[in-house]
Amino acid sequence: MFLEVFVDPFVCFCVGCIAAPLIVDRERLAYADVVGYLTEPAMLFAAALLLLVVAEARVARWRRGSPPLSTFSERLRARWYLLNGVVIHILMDGLVGVFKASTLLASSYAKIDKRYGARLGSFEGSAVHVVSLLELCVKGPLCILLYRAYQTRSPHRDALEFFSCVTQAYGTVVYLGQELISGMPHLDVDRDLEFTPHYLVYFWFAVAFGCVLYLIVPCWWGWEAYTRLVAASARAARSASPHTQPKKTK
Repeated sequence: MFLEVFVDPFVCFCVGCIAAPLIVDRERLAYADVVGYLTEPAMLFAAALLLLVVAEARVARWRRGSPPLSTFSERLRARWYLLNGVVIHILMDGLVGVFKASTLLASSYAKIDKRYGARLGSFEGSAVHVVSLLELCVKGPLCILLYRAYQTRSPHRDALEFFSCVTQAYGTVVYLGQELISGMPHLDVDRDLEFTPHYLVYFWFAVAFGCVLYLIVPCWWGWEAYTRLVAASARAARSASPHTQPKKTK
């Protein structure tokens, strides 16, 4: 189970997001810059929060006597919500995207989307800042609760998953929709299909792949959670209805 973490696609995605600024600027970065980047307060906070969430979920699972997640699919989903909550929503889009908690990563965000370079409170960056603040204050904690629900096999898991997936898909639509209807003035789009290293990182990976990922996965898993909720509701309704006795015929 431990080794499968290294082949988890979303783990690789998150590592790629954190490492991208180091790879792109590797020629001008010194060893001290790399160490400083990885030991910034925001990075250390995210690492500590990640360990704390995992440890607390294991303690809660032990107290409830819940068995470990037995299938790769369940563990894959649990890691998706764990890493989304801590790394994507809280650290990257929240602390860095809004509050510029990491200078190097914030610079990369501004290269991906000029709206992230705007100051908080400006009209230009208002859409992404609102979405990112929702990620920091709502979607991040929600994903952490959902990871815990997976680990403890909570009966609230499907409801949390459906709501979490709806918020993720909605955030992607709001983020990308504003750009699509206005001609994408803030995105560095590879309009000539040059596929240079710059465009591969800042457009094809960060924008194209990222937005597709955050539309397909939440819609897919959210629909599955919705169907499970509907099925559970139907079962509850059937069990709550009184059993009608057949009429006796004379």
